[in-house]
Amino acid sequence: MAKTRMISNNDDSMDGRNNGSTRTVRVGSISLPLYPVCLGLLNIILVLIGIVIGIYCGKVSGESNPYQITAQDLILEVKQIQIMQTEVIKAQEEARHALETELESHRQMKLQLKQAEALSDGVQRQIETLQMEEETLKANSSDILKSCGRCQSGWLLFNTSCYFHSESLPLKSWHDSREDCLRRGADLAVINNLQEQVNIFENLPKRDPSIRPWWKPPGGIWIGLTGIQAEGNWTWVNNVPLQDEGYWIQGEPNNYHTTGSEGEDCAALMNLRNVRASWYDADCKGNKEWLCEKEPN
Repeated sequence: MAKTRMISNNDDSMDGRNNGSTRTVRVGSISLPLYPVCLGLLNIILVLIGIVIGIYCGKVSGESNPYQITAQDLILEVKQIQIMQTEVIKAQEEARHALETELESHRQMKLQLKQAEALSDGVQRQIETLQMEEETLKANSSDILKSCGRCQSGWLLFNTSCYFHSESLPLKSWHDSREDCLRRGADLAVINNLQEQVNIFENLPKRDPSIRPWWKPPGGIWIGLTGIQAEGNWTWVNNVPLQDEGYWIQGEPNNYHTTGSEGEDCAALMNLRNVRASWYDADCKGNKEWLCEKEPN
């Protein structure tokens, strides 16, 4: 390998000459001036630096600036926004269509529900009607069994008489009530003894005196006892006078007169708590239920 050595102006080994002005460098067997060599190397280095800078600048110029937006970028963004808007509009239309479909389905369900409710109400009314008919048949059967066929349907056999209670009919005055009994081949009930009084008391509805004053209309049931012919003398519709004290409520009969009334000349019964105290006198024109009686078939 060639050796390079720099020799100063004091070095006597360089060609035996020493002029004191020029420095050389020996490359192998060749001696070159020192300053021109340095300048050449410097030029080469500068050229390389320029090449490197140029390459770097080219790379930098080729890279996109993240903060720089071009017209092309804006056009692409607008197209993307238009696509998104179209998709949003489409989604809104689909949602509106789905909502309309759901509302129509809901309306149909409400209509079907109303129809079902109407059908259910009709069925319920039919059931109630059938239940009423069933209860009526049971009652009629019970009446027939109780009366052993000796009393008509709707009549009850107590001891030796058939009785009809007008519980489900419009109220009537004492005279109209008697007319109804006569049309049925009977008359208003005549209570002859305690046994008959007990039978009637046990089989007719009871009244709670604490609900309202028991004497207020239309409470009570007309029976065939009247004092019309002679004041204070009570007589049954079969023209038999009341033989004993009867089964009057305490303080009755009192022949209480109200404004415009003619007194209280007709008897009615009100089943309270005491079987021996259920009669009272009332205005014959008042409307009440009534109790008919006739002999069995």
